[in-house]
Amino acid sequence: MRNSYQKTKQYIATLTLCMGMSAGHAAWPNDGPIRIIVPQAAGGTNDTVARIIGVELGKALKQTVIVDNRAGAGGAIGTQAMTQSKPDGYTLGLASDSASLLDVVRPTLSIKFKRNLRGLAMIGDQPISVSVSAKAPYKSVADIVSAAKARSGEIAYGTSGVGTSQHIVGEWFAKLASIKLIHVPYKGGGQATTDVVSGQVPLAVLGLAPMLAQEKNGGVRIVAVTSPQRHVALPNVPTLTELGFPQIALTQWAGLVAPRETPAPIVQRISDEMVKILAMPEVRKHLSEIGVDPRPMPAAQFDKFLQDTVDGWAKLVPTLNLKLD
Repeated sequence: MRNSYQKTKQYIATLTLCMGMSAGHAAWPNDGPIRIIVPQAAGGTNDTVARIIGVELGKALKQTVIVDNRAGAGGAIGTQAMTQSKPDGYTLGLASDSASLLDVVRPTLSIKFKRNLRGLAMIGDQPISVSVSAKAPYKSVADIVSAAKARSGEIAYGTSGVGTSQHIVGEWFAKLASIKLIHVPYKGGGQATTDVVSGQVPLAVLGLAPMLAQEKNGGVRIVAVTSPQRHVALPNVPTLTELGFPQIALTQWAGLVAPRETPAPIVQRISDEMVKILAMPEVRKHLSEIGVDPRPMPAAQFDKFLQDTVDGWAKLVPTLNLKLD
């Protein structure tokens, strides 16, 4: 009886929220603006993705969509804000690969990505690149491995922060290659990019998008990417899979999430609208221009992808003996 009562309550609550049955409340999403929390600073790739999508989602839902940047603590601050929001469809989140790592790299957090958030739609992804400063002597991954074996623990690589997917890839690569590298974490990819171009650090393990521009300008050499196949913009750059590291076949991804208790009709509406938005030629063009490959994935599929991703990190990360403080 109790279970039946609870199900009835949930059903009534969903109808009330989504069909405007409650006095004084219009049907979603007509009560007010919708926020997309981005757990990174303004100006980065994830922020730009959220703004591109936010404009089109606002048009589709006939409602204002606001991007709310909550940077800090490796994405934990913004992710926590997502989980603590009301599950009413008015607060969404822009999640990424690094956010899905929080459950394992920050186990003391009271919130859990897998438990507290659900996928709404995948937006797109990009490979992680292994890049070398143009001022460094290395021309290939083989050169890096050879030098690191000759000078163990002396060669540094920069990433956008501790516990990010870039950090994981850097340490994973070092372990598989039987070398020791020095991890230099930054508070974002921008400063890491600046320092690798200037030669302050010889290597960088960063998202491909900012590195493409730097390679065109002659500041870096991209020597490998982590995607399963070569990237269309870099047909001559091998994947780590081709170079003998098939275990490292992943991308940095971005997608919309919401509190797990968000009513199913709202989840479905956002999912449906996002599939339409990501089919628009102009949206695909804008995403491609910032180095993000459109990869539409509806809610049910994306939520399973998130669950599997968190589980995968939970198995991998403990094997790497990362320094996370």
